[in-house]
Amino acid sequence: MSSEQVDILIVILLILILISVNASLIKKIRLISKRTLVVIIHFLSKLVPKSSKLVVFGGENGQGFRGNSKYLFLQMVEDEKLKCVWISRNNQVVKDLVNKGYTAYKLHSLKGIYAQLRAKLVIHSHSINDDFSKSFLGGAISYNTWHGVGLKKVWGANKSTFSYKILHEKNLLKHFFGKFVVKTNQAKINYVVSTSEDVSSYYPETFIVPKENILELGQARNDVFFKNTNEDLAIPEWIRNGKIIMYMPTHRKFGKLETDINLLFDFQKLNKLCSDTGFNFLVKRHMYSSGQVPTTYEHIIDISEESYDPQLLLKYTDMLVTDYSSCYTDYLLLNRPVLFYSYDLDVYLQKSNEMYFSYFDVTPGPKVKEFAELLQGIENLMEEPNLYEEERKRVLDVFYSAENQKEVLEKQVNYIYNHFL
Repeated sequence: MSSEQVDILIVILLILILISVNASLIKKIRLISKRTLVVIIHFLSKLVPKSSKLVVFGGENGQGFRGNSKYLFLQMVEDEKLKCVWISRNNQVVKDLVNKGYTAYKLHSLKGIYAQLRAKLVIHSHSINDDFSKSFLGGAISYNTWHGVGLKKVWGANKSTFSYKILHEKNLLKHFFGKFVVKTNQAKINYVVSTSEDVSSYYPETFIVPKENILELGQARNDVFFKNTNEDLAIPEWIRNGKIIMYMPTHRKFGKLETDINLLFDFQKLNKLCSDTGFNFLVKRHMYSSGQVPTTYEHIIDISEESYDPQLLLKYTDMLVTDYSSCYTDYLLLNRPVLFYSYDLDVYLQKSNEMYFSYFDVTPGPKVKEFAELLQGIENLMEEPNLYEEERKRVLDVFYSAENQKEVLEKQVNYIYNHFL
């Protein structure tokens, strides 16, 4: 090898070493550049004129057409004076809505971007970052219906989030510039829908909004509990007319703390109990759950891959088994037995999300850690479904005020028209 080739080789090695040493620095520069660009576009979007006749809807992290915002969309789209547009990240969602005669655009399509830039009001179920492209909504009014009334701290109240860290950052320079990024997760004016006075008390910290922008208007998706429509027919007859126990767990650090479901249940014993009592045990797992539910048992059925609406499933559930999921607070509206299989409570409290309430104060039902206790708890509630009824009512009143323990869609739509349109 010539000296010239050696020199070239050394230079290449030095470059590779420098790149490896500074890889983290390059990553930080890219992240800062991206955030700076988002802040600039978000600011410029405020200058685009807004139309009060255009309302943009979204939900389910941009992946589905369901939840609170779905029902507001279906009600308001009937108004010929408005143009109601559903924005989605999912091609199939857009296609299905267009086939039904609605207006729906892909998130980053030209029409989708235009609609987001021009809409005065955006209605959604998560955050504008999850349901839309936040860069285009700097000048809009955000009406966040949220998607559950749960125990777990999120957003500005969750110590692991970027928002929390920036808001509590002691370095003045990082705090100053970080707040610009936090602001891009919000629109010009932001409202969040709550369900009770207790829930409203912690929403300002959670969503980083003034307390007067918390609206106690309930959750429109729960109206399905109080009436029957054609939507109910999407749930199979064997579920609607059968005796159902539903297992709906939450996620644990996005799968990092999951336990294989076969280590949590003795499906043979559970299947025998269900066979003896005429029940079916349905499993609707979180997307990050671990392990496969056996298909060999007649009365144990995994419906996790089905597209059934969760609220309609709850409507036809006779007993709910959960852990820390917010589904049980909605289920309390039906006044039916709930059993809490909190097998990893200590670990969950230490390593997953903090909670707004003491877990033991707001879980009105048996709390069990072992499968044997779970099986006994299910048997007890089968025999006496009215056990814990008073506790269920007490906790329901914590999460849902009396006026929000019934249909609320019409009330919400009227509020939107009177205050925003």
